[in-house]
Amino acid sequence: MTADADAVPVTSRRGLPLVLAATAISAASSFVILLIVAPALGPAGYASFSVFWAALFMLVGVLFGVQQEATRAVADAVPRDTSRRGASLVHFAVVLGGGALAILAATGPLWAEPVFGAGHTVWAFPLAIAVASYVGVAAVNGVLAGSANWSGFALVPLVDGVSRLVLVGIVLLTGADTTALCWAVAVPFPLSLVVVALFWRSGIARHSVVGESYGRLTANVARTVVASAANAVLVNGFPVVLALFGGGDRAALGAVVLALTLTRAPILVPLTALQSMLITRFSASSRSASIRFALLLIGCLAVFTAFAAFLAALCGEAVFAWLFGDGFALDGMLLGFLVGASGCLGVLTVTGASVLAAKRHTVFATGWVLACVLSVVLVAVFPGDIGTRTVAGLIGGPLIGASWHAAFGWRR
Repeated sequence: MTADADAVPVTSRRGLPLVLAATAISAASSFVILLIVAPALGPAGYASFSVFWAALFMLVGVLFGVQQEATRAVADAVPRDTSRRGASLVHFAVVLGGGALAILAATGPLWAEPVFGAGHTVWAFPLAIAVASYVGVAAVNGVLAGSANWSGFALVPLVDGVSRLVLVGIVLLTGADTTALCWAVAVPFPLSLVVVALFWRSGIARHSVVGESYGRLTANVARTVVASAANAVLVNGFPVVLALFGGGDRAALGAVVLALTLTRAPILVPLTALQSMLITRFSASSRSASIRFALLLIGCLAVFTAFAAFLAALCGEAVFAWLFGDGFALDGMLLGFLVGASGCLGVLTVTGASVLAAKRHTVFATGWVLACVLSVVLVAVFPGDIGTRTVAGLIGGPLIGASWHAAFGWRR
C-alpha cells in the first residue's frame, strides 16, 4: 500500500463492511483486555484501574467532537472548489493537541493522585500523551470519513484495538506494574495516528482544507465538543460518576462498571464507530429522507436491544460468574436493564448524528447536555443501590435528550 492508496475513495456500500469488520476486531480486542485484566487485578484492583481507563476514554470522548465536525465540514465541502481557501484541519489539530498536552502535563501533579489514588501521579503522563495524540486521530478520521475514504477510516480502530491488546498482554505476561499497564493502554493512540498518516498522507492533505474560516471552525467545534463532553460522561466516563455517587463499596463498583462496559458494547461500540458514516449519510440526504432513515435506525435498534436484554436477563449472571468469578456476578434482571439503558443511549446517538448533519449545532449540544445532567442527577438522588441508580440515570437522561433532538432538530 502506498501513500497514494486513497486516490479512489471507497464507496459507502463497500465501506460499511470494512468499518464494521474493523470495529468488531477492535471491540473484541477490548473485550479480551477486560477478560484478562479484571481477573488479574480483582474487583477492587480493577475498580482503581478502571478509573484511569474511564478518565482517558472520557477525555477522548470529549474530543470526539473534533471528528464529528471535521466529518461534517469535509463532507459539506465535497465536491470542492479548489480555488477556495479556508481552515486547515491538520493545523487546527496540531494547535489543539499541543494545547491539550501542555495543560494536562503541567497540571497532572494537581489532579492525578485525587483521581487515580496515592502514588499514581505519573499516570497523568500516559493520559496526556494519549489525549494529545487523539486530537490528531480525530481530525484525520474526520477527513477520511468526510471524503468517504472508508478503507483508511477502518484502519484506525484496527490498529488501535489490536496494538492495545498486544501491549496489555505483554505487560501482564512480564508482571510489570499498573503504570506500565496505563502506558500500554495509551500508546496505541499515537501509534494509530502515525500509521494512518503515513499510508494516507496525500489524501489527508488534499481534503483537510475546508470552507469554514478558523473562527467558524472553532465555534462549530466548540459546540460539538460540548455535546461530546456530555456524551463522554454518559458513555466512557460514567464509572467516574458512579465512583463519586455510588458509595464506598469498591468491589460492588468494580462489578457494576465491568457489567456496564460489557452490556453496552454490542450496541454502542458499532454505533460510535459508525457515527461519522451516519453523519456523511445524513448530510447527503434531504430533511425528510434523513428523518425517515433515523426512524428506521431507531426501530432496528429497539428490536435488537429488546432481544439482547432478554438474553442478558436469562443467562447473563451465569456467564459473568463463569468468565470473571463470583465477585463480578450480578442479577440477570439488572444486566437486562443495563442493556436496555445502552439502547437508550444508542437512540440519542442516532438523533444526535441526524441533527448535527443538519447543522443544528446548538440543538445537538443542548440535547446531549440535558441527557448528561439528568443522568448524573438521577444517579445521585434516585433511591436504591448502585445498580438501580445506574439504570435509572442511563434510561431517563438519554430519552429526554433524544426527545429534545427530535422536537427541535427535526422541525423546519
